[in-house]
Amino acid sequence: MKLRYTLLLLPALLAVGCGPSEDEAVVDELTGQVLEPATTEYDMHRLLEDTDITGGQWITVAQVQAFLQQKGSYLATYKDPAWNNKTAATLIVEQSKLQTINPLYMLARIQTESSLITSGTSTNLAKATGCGCPDSGGCSTSYAGFGKQIECSAKKLRGYLVDLDAGRATISGWKPGVLKSTSDPCSVKPVNKATAALYTYTPWVGAYAIQCGRTDIGGSSLVAVKYNQFKGEYNWGTGGSTVTCYSGTVEANVGVGVCVQSSSDAIWRQCQADGTFTAGTTTKPTNCTASWPYCSSATLGRSVPARTCVQSSGDSQWHQCGAEGAWQSAPTAPTSGTGPVGTCYATYAL
Repeated sequence: MKLRYTLLLLPALLAVGCGPSEDEAVVDELTGQVLEPATTEYDMHRLLEDTDITGGQWITVAQVQAFLQQKGSYLATYKDPAWNNKTAATLIVEQSKLQTINPLYMLARIQTESSLITSGTSTNLAKATGCGCPDSGGCSTSYAGFGKQIECSAKKLRGYLVDLDAGRATISGWKPGVLKSTSDPCSVKPVNKATAALYTYTPWVGAYAIQCGRTDIGGSSLVAVKYNQFKGEYNWGTGGSTVTCYSGTVEANVGVGVCVQSSSDAIWRQCQADGTFTAGTTTKPTNCTASWPYCSSATLGRSVPARTCVQSSGDSQWHQCGAEGAWQSAPTAPTSGTGPVGTCYATYAL
């Protein structure tokens, strides 16, 4: 599959209260797009677990829809006319489950290839998963369109797993326990089927693996970053009933265990199993599954609530306060009043 690049907005496992600054940016040498330095790295021989690729069969359309809304995604309102006007969330869940592929993995794949999960525009919609887009250039018109991209990606991955389950190498020669060179190049010996399948789809390690040393492209290691990031940003459950709490600060539903620092009084509240928030404390709970704290702004010289949009004094670009206190690029904020995590709580221009 043709390698795509994306802005790494929020790596998994960031330390609480820390994260990329609103001014920090690295230009991708191949595409000119922006990548942020890796703060979480993965073993290039074991990027994800097999269950990460094939699990999540309990994930619902409603959950994916809520997540897309939480991320301020263009896909939250998209319906594909070529698929009887089915919503993006419906296509992601239905096509993934049809091939016993994890819808959460599919979200990570979409973000890695096209940034559509966090983008508020339709750019790259026709090639959302990079399926049918070889490294040699160009994309097959046979797979153009969002629904076709999801279908193609799920089928391709299932095909790789069928070969691996039968003890065969994939179409490009990847197999657990077999040493093979990636396009970086790096010598990789996949530990499991998931990793072999990932390199079959995108034969680059990229910037977010411990051993390879590549710093200027995303690669398959970025899929692992995005998978774990998205896994921690929403309570996807484990197959039982799904409970959420609506947060006005986030302007979306959040999962049980998620902590939110309220924009109204800066008090921390945590979503409970009965769908309500705790009364709140001045300090952040220690058992948060994910969190929405205030973000520290060097431009303003103070911390601001989630969803706040600020034009940085460092690069004059707009950024929005997101999950885990990380700033996310928000180029549409001055015109639309929105960013990657929704409507701007407040806007501050230079």
